[in-house]
Amino acid sequence: MLRGNDVVTGTIANELGNYEIKNLLPGHYTVVAYIVGFKKSKTDVNLVPGRNELNFSLESTDITLEGVTVTASEQKKSREQKVDIITSSPVFKETTYHPAPSSLPSTILQQNIPGAVQAPTGEVHIRGQHAEYSYYVDGIPIPETQSEEMVELFDPRVIDRITFRIGDLPAEYGDALSVIDVKTKIPATPFQANVSSYAGSFNSSGQSISFTGHTGNFAYFLAGSRKLTDRRLDTQLPDIFHDHGEDYYGLGKVQYILSPDDIISLDIDYSNSKFQIPFDSTGGIITDDHQKETAGFQNLIYRHGINTGEGSGELFLALTHRQGTTNYIPGASDVPSFHFAGDSTTSYNIQETRVFDVYGGRSTLAIPFSDIFSLKAGLESYWTTGDEHFSAFRDSLLGPQSIEPLNGYDFGSYIQTTYTPLPIFQVDAGIRYDRHHAKGIGTESQVSPKFKLTYIPEVSTTAYVYYGRLFVPVLVEQLREITGAEGSVTQPTRAVRGNYFEAGLTHSFSTSLSTKILGYYTEEKPGMDDNTIPGTNIQTPVNIDKIYVRGVEFGLDYHPEGPFSGYFNMAVSHAQGVGATTGGFLPAEPPTTAFDLDHDQRITYS
Repeated sequence: MLRGNDVVTGTIANELGNYEIKNLLPGHYTVVAYIVGFKKSKTDVNLVPGRNELNFSLESTDITLEGVTVTASEQKKSREQKVDIITSSPVFKETTYHPAPSSLPSTILQQNIPGAVQAPTGEVHIRGQHAEYSYYVDGIPIPETQSEEMVELFDPRVIDRITFRIGDLPAEYGDALSVIDVKTKIPATPFQANVSSYAGSFNSSGQSISFTGHTGNFAYFLAGSRKLTDRRLDTQLPDIFHDHGEDYYGLGKVQYILSPDDIISLDIDYSNSKFQIPFDSTGGIITDDHQKETAGFQNLIYRHGINTGEGSGELFLALTHRQGTTNYIPGASDVPSFHFAGDSTTSYNIQETRVFDVYGGRSTLAIPFSDIFSLKAGLESYWTTGDEHFSAFRDSLLGPQSIEPLNGYDFGSYIQTTYTPLPIFQVDAGIRYDRHHAKGIGTESQVSPKFKLTYIPEVSTTAYVYYGRLFVPVLVEQLREITGAEGSVTQPTRAVRGNYFEAGLTHSFSTSLSTKILGYYTEEKPGMDDNTIPGTNIQTPVNIDKIYVRGVEFGLDYHPEGPFSGYFNMAVSHAQGVGATTGGFLPAEPPTTAFDLDHDQRITYS
């Protein structure tokens, strides 16, 4: 919060146009609201102790899904500052991001999240975890691991903003340790079209096109892109070869405003990737493996604003469908190298074909009962169907075949509260119940408490502690029973269960310079990693008896008024496994001494 003509604080209105700014001192303010394509609205207001309500409209009077930015500045000359205690999660805005044209969503994660690293195969590891994170696209969970973790879900150009919710998740979010909360674009201007193209090294090239429009209560956004490169998988070999890849993306979104309190929208997304699998020629084996993947989702979303007189609540209802396919095709000249358990003499090549669909729905209800107490509750359920086909062969010999159905369901419910007994304390407490069922595993369930205590010793400083119980099951579509083809099925991969602890401190040195430092500790029993099926590039999730992750992170953010801004992130972590590696329907590896996980990244910075 600034004094004089400077900015004191700011926020972004939600999809229904509601906004909230906390911890303002009483006094005279000027509230400014603006959005691209509309004239600024300026309103003078005298704030008194307690709750103050200010309604305003921009010249067009349209409520859009594009965020309305609200800022306030006080006319008094004072050095006292206060910071909104609910803004500790980093926020990425597309309007201030100018990436390379070949950038992907995983690139944004690696650049903006301390302790995030990208493996050569494409998946992103956050805070020493395997890949236990999920996208939430306009409020609907879209797991990153829904396919082979090599097909990206969408092009970054469709993103309006992202909130990175890492570690200290409320009960609302299940089946993940981190959440990438994505809001897609909805335009404010009547019509706009963009076309672009690029070319670069490693035979890279790409094209993109988008159309947007907003007329009255109706708005739409359509975008598509194509990307080619000879370095699709970021292999660590010095010589890049057999690494060509092609990616295609498409997203369409329409929105209609039924009333000032009711909005309905539809998201349709599709992505397609096909690429070569690189290999190390120094090993004496030449392969010509290829992989093709598709992924997509369709979300129908309804939002209804609730005004209780004590604040703005919301009812959220959604129906969703997502689908994916995977085809792993070995080369005709590949040297067979896969052996089934118990048969060390006969080797095979492995081909995989997988198709799945997930149908489900999600609902949430948020109600503020007073200035100091609010409640949020929700239900979600998803049903998965599909099948997976493994074929083993060598030359003209057909080996064991495995055709397994992919059937299962997930159910989750939660309730969480926010209580502010004193201006310097806020308590966020919740509890979540998850139930997961899949063929070959049966039913797994858990009740998971979440608790966060936030303390504001002074207006420019926020400290917090957090505890959350972990439950992250393997997605039904990720299960593989290749070893069942010859009757030697071993145990499946079980859900991650564990405890997560975090403590952090944020401080604003000035209105343009702020910092955050935190430490965390995770213990998982069992934990999760992945193994590569021998002789292929197919990865399957497995359990490690125990996993321990410890780390500290530091972030510095500099955003003055003007065209320049910057940030610095640094993290030190240690991810360690102890005990046997089991699951994945693969033969168990016996217990060993403690070992560093293959994605353990001690020091990262950006």
